[in-house]
Amino acid sequence: MFSAEEEMSGGYRLASIRQTRRNLYIVEFAILLAAVAVVIIMEGRASLVPFYLPINSFIYFVLLMGLIVVIEGFFFRALEMRFIKSASTKFYICKTGIRSAVIAIIICVIVILLLWLPFIHDAIEDASGTTGKMINTGSTSATEYYNFYDRDPLGFMAVSEIEITSFQGEARVYLVSEQYFDDHKDDLSDLASYRINGGDYIANPSLTIEVEGLPYGSYYLVFDTEVSEATSITYSINSSISDTFLSYVPFFVLLYAVAYAGWLIYLMPLKKKYAEAAIYR
Repeated sequence: MFSAEEEMSGGYRLASIRQTRRNLYIVEFAILLAAVAVVIIMEGRASLVPFYLPINSFIYFVLLMGLIVVIEGFFFRALEMRFIKSASTKFYICKTGIRSAVIAIIICVIVILLLWLPFIHDAIEDASGTTGKMINTGSTSATEYYNFYDRDPLGFMAVSEIEITSFQGEARVYLVSEQYFDDHKDDLSDLASYRINGGDYIANPSLTIEVEGLPYGSYYLVFDTEVSEATSITYSINSSISDTFLSYVPFFVLLYAVAYAGWLIYLMPLKKKYAEAAIYR
């Protein structure tokens, strides 16, 4: 049974359309959750402790399903207006639809500019970087170090390289995982053999350590104060935006903008048409 409001606004056909739309959305949401779960399980990179959910592995599928749902929403709205009897209701649907489309297009344009314009995403990368200084204390244990994660918990930004500059002599700097740091931090000579940066560990006066490709986790940048001649070093940990976000996301956002622009163009003449017979505007 349908309510009196549904019957007055378009009858059984309108109510049936709305029910079909709800059922379709439920099925599509279930498919999306199942697909994301399968991708996460198959990749095996996600973890709860520490929390890590690399959304770049399934973001394209989420965006695609979202685009399909948006276009379906336009189709069902257009179908509903065919069976709605009230001109005022049709006018109101067109009015709110146009406002929503304009807002969505503005958001899409902002996202595209943030990710496509080089100087903007360069500014984002610069703002996410970390700089610091370490002093040579002469200690035989790891007392001068910096701890960091190689990427954020969602995989949006990842450390790409570490730039080091030594002062007044040669400096030895090691990049090690948290496990090896905890096991060998009391003896720098032992810790040195577990460094990730292999042969690239001497700054005289500069050194660049490439960090890309490491598994997600906690890492330590360690200044060897036992054998280094330098009185101090400065370091700069540079991050970059995931290539997936710079390729998939702007492309799909552009498709969203095109879809909403098409919906806007469709609604504008209808709004003028129904405005003449509408009771309220």
